[in-house]
Amino acid sequence: MRFFSVILLLTLIILVENNPAQNNNSIQVSGGMIMPMSSSKGVTASVQYNYQFNSSTQFYLYSGYSFWDKFFVSFIEEWSVVQDQTIFKSYSSDAHKMIPLYIGTRINFHTNKFFTSFVTFELGYSYLSYNTYKVVKITDANTGKILDYEADRTTKRSISENLIGIGGGIGLTHELMENLSVVLAFKLNSHLNSKYYDFLDSKGIYTAVVLGFDLNI
Repeated sequence: MRFFSVILLLTLIILVENNPAQNNNSIQVSGGMIMPMSSSKGVTASVQYNYQFNSSTQFYLYSGYSFWDKFFVSFIEEWSVVQDQTIFKSYSSDAHKMIPLYIGTRINFHTNKFFTSFVTFELGYSYLSYNTYKVVKITDANTGKILDYEADRTTKRSISENLIGIGGGIGLTHELMENLSVVLAFKLNSHLNSKYYDFLDSKGIYTAVVLGFDLNI
């Protein structure tokens, strides 16, 4: 995975060296909410370098930090005279921490006097760590009624993964002054190569809404 990170950095350096005439590059600092599927909401923050390729296209490189807590799982039991509750919700992992390193492109597709709208496409690497637990069934020994499903904290196991991901998004920028803009974006990303879940599995998909400031340098 270090090799992949080096490739990302070299790609950006080559782009800069091959197009020295452009000088509208910028640093973007963003923060917001990350919303992994079937999970509790979390927070995310990033620092991004934007390279202005032409009037409508930027290439970018960013890293940051994201945190969210629980990944939820549901269980369905058959209804019976004893079993009046049939749907149970628990969690199988928590304390998710993610550090991404992504490269991407941003393409402007509409500009008016209030804002510029854009789409993004990106590819990168993420280091993800979290705790997993076995989920156990809690049963009334006298009646056989299922009372609940709970994460067994004694089965805690720490997991760390090196993941490749892809993503896309849409957003708006608004110029506050000559060298400073505010950026609002929505992103959708998915991990590709986890050992614990498949591509497009809900555990590997997350969205984020971020607000940031973009400063020309």
